[in-house]
Amino acid sequence: MILDETVNLLLRLLGKEAEDITIERIIIGVFYTGVKLSDGSGGVAYTPAADLHRGSRSSLTAAERPAPAPLKGMAVRRVLEGEGGSTLSNLVRLVVMNALSSRFITDDRYRVICDANVFGLLDLGKLGKIGMVGAISPFLKQLRDIPGIDLSVIERKPESLNAEEMRFYVPADEASAVLPACDTVIITGAATANGTIEELLGYTKRGAMVIVTGPTASLLPDAFFKRNVSIVSGVKVTDADKALDTLSEGVEVYHLFKTCVRKINIVKH
Repeated sequence: MILDETVNLLLRLLGKEAEDITIERIIIGVFYTGVKLSDGSGGVAYTPAADLHRGSRSSLTAAERPAPAPLKGMAVRRVLEGEGGSTLSNLVRLVVMNALSSRFITDDRYRVICDANVFGLLDLGKLGKIGMVGAISPFLKQLRDIPGIDLSVIERKPESLNAEEMRFYVPADEASAVLPACDTVIITGAATANGTIEELLGYTKRGAMVIVTGPTASLLPDAFFKRNVSIVSGVKVTDADKALDTLSEGVEVYHLFKTCVRKINIVKH
């Protein structure tokens, strides 16, 4: 699994520091979750709110449920090695992984291009048949008006597309039929949070340009690159406190650009 492989890599790179670095602050926002660690690093990840609500249902009353362990002060090793299963624990693990990854995403380890739209790295005339998993609004706006565009937007929630964009809509359960034929595949980073990323990447064909994009995909890219991904496009948090303050007010992560996060694109050599 991508996340498990990334955890193992992070633990090797951190060594003893995995015991010393702790969660200093965490905000589980309406749209995005943010964390600041004791080493000053920050990370963000999509909040799967609907899954969190479903996961909170139990036959036990609120008074009967055991109190969760406090996250503030928890060592990152405990977070990374902790038992998964619940949506909340998986979310906390992922956002901590994003924060820890940021210090190792450097030019000496990877080909990193900062502050650039990932589409600026592509020849838009050579995208061929495009499969987009998730209605990624900025990309849709760039692609939808290209004459003769061959675009399929695979989405669980058709209401995420406007009336003009519905001509590209494909139900999520048709991903296995559409993606193998695509020359370019763009997958929302939220797929790492909802557990579908492995399956989706398994549908892509060898030689396709595969991009995983979004703040949630701000992980070390090694496990992605082993699975046919060409570019991992995420973010680096530059001011963790400001990012968490902003997310706590219920805004989306796009409002953080130019103030406390910057875009990073990691390109496979």
